[in-house]
Amino acid sequence: MRKLDQEKVKDCNFGAESIPAHQAAVYTMCGGGFLGTFAAEQPESFYIDDRVGRLPYGKKAIYQAVDTLITIAKKSGLDPKRLPQMPRFHNCGVF
Repeated sequence: MRKLDQEKVKDCNFGAESIPAHQAAVYTMCGGGFLGTFAAEQPESFYIDDRVGRLPYGKKAIYQAVDTLITIAKKSGLDPKRLPQMPRFHNCGVF
């Protein structure tokens, strides 16, 4: 896994319109559920508890994706502790 430089992420053209796509990616990387929703909607407060079982992606990759979401949210002037509700996948066959 490559380590992303968050300073370079700030320089990219990601804006507030890309946040729902990044939220969906983080949600999927966490395996959905409560943990995925927590990561997507409150990324600055997010952590992975030791009691969490097997994840679809490694913890380092998940934390890097969450850090990228935080960087984009701050760049867009949003509070990374309370992002807008992510798109809902209920009954869409995601999991």
